[in-house]
Amino acid sequence: MFLLEQAAYPAAQALLKDLSSTHVAIAAVLDGTIDGEVWIDRPVDTRVALLANGDAYYLAGLPDQATDSFADLKELIPAWAYLFVEDRWSDRLGDIWSNAFALPHPRVRLGLSGASHRPAATALPEGFRLAPIDQRLLDLDPGNIETVTDLMEGWASAELFLENAIGFCVLYDGSIVSHCATDSVSGSRCELGVGTEHGYRRLGLAKVAAMATIAECTKRGRPDIEWHTHASNKGSIAIAKSCGLTELDRHVAFSGNLPAENIGDLDPATCREWGLHLERASDHISWYRFHATGAWTLAGDRTRALVNLRQLVDGGWEGEAEWLEGYWAVQSLVDDPEFKAIVAQQRAMKEA
Repeated sequence: MFLLEQAAYPAAQALLKDLSSTHVAIAAVLDGTIDGEVWIDRPVDTRVALLANGDAYYLAGLPDQATDSFADLKELIPAWAYLFVEDRWSDRLGDIWSNAFALPHPRVRLGLSGASHRPAATALPEGFRLAPIDQRLLDLDPGNIETVTDLMEGWASAELFLENAIGFCVLYDGSIVSHCATDSVSGSRCELGVGTEHGYRRLGLAKVAAMATIAECTKRGRPDIEWHTHASNKGSIAIAKSCGLTELDRHVAFSGNLPAENIGDLDPATCREWGLHLERASDHISWYRFHATGAWTLAGDRTRALVNLRQLVDGGWEGEAEWLEGYWAVQSLVDDPEFKAIVAQQRAMKEA
């Protein structure tokens, strides 16, 4: 497999066309507005293209004609990847990926069509105010500004972010408490991401930020708005639909992570099934204990969650203690004395 310079990205464009029609991020990487890497199997008569953007990997091409590239793909695609593939690759994952325990993640793509109902803007509760995500916001330097600076990290440069990204945040008491912004843009297309701090959810803040962002995207010539989420994320889907977006399609990714982002997205029985699977997988890929800890916490089994956490840390896990403290799935454990002791052990090991 050959790693391409940006000037050579057109060599991969034809193979990635179908996946790109679903994922704006692919088009944005090929445009050079957001960071990524692109590989092809050969410069002429290309049969395989692989694109990486953060932890997301996208694989396209003709597997039956490219078996000589399978070993290279297995080297390139990390076990922790969040992997999107064309359907023809789904039964070949064992040949091209070192993660034999990843499972499908059902996902939903929503979008704004010309016929979509455009609801009226919603007023913010008293004390909250809406602000565009731009240089003036950065200069203001409100609390929780990392909400915005973290968004910038995936772009090719801060300048490209400020020039091309579109978004709004909600401020309260001098801090950012909710936001919506374009994760990637390409031509008239853009994909939105949204987030709200835990203590400020269910106040309608994300909808206000999203409505403002959608209106500004349309105004600035990016009306083809998309919104991707886990099929389990009922809250995200509800916000998107309340803003006039409708379902475009459903697809899957493959991953070892839990197929959710919020407490309550998965029922306890599903969490238990994932816990059992992740425990089995951890005998082969040790960091699966991290996700097993989350699954058993969500299933309501404190003891089994802490057993997995202990085995993760005792096994020489190289992650940061802060990752454990900030992991959404284990928030019910963060004040538990045993949890704190294990996290303290990990922190001491990293600092030694």
